[in-house]
Amino acid sequence: MRLFKAIKVGENHFEVDLRGWVCPFPKYAVAGLMAKLPPRGQLDLLVDCRSAPDDVPVVAAAAGCAGTAGEVLAPGEWRIAIRT
Repeated sequence: MRLFKAIKVGENHFEVDLRGWVCPFPKYAVAGLMAKLPPRGQLDLLVDCRSAPDDVPVVAAAAGCAGTAGEVLAPGEWRIAIRT
């Protein structure tokens, strides 16, 4: 299994590149990542899983966070922003 790492991109703002991870892994990975996010923090997930832009915001909302539906970065790639 490959490892992924959160990169700090700003104050309480982190990015995790999950491109190449097979669906539905991004949906399940986000729960553990959100638990480590500081208050008023933001986590950007970079994904290429077709269902992630729909699934991840639902998981984020269930955990009390706000998540975007996914900004298109390139054909078949999205950035999903999650905020606490």
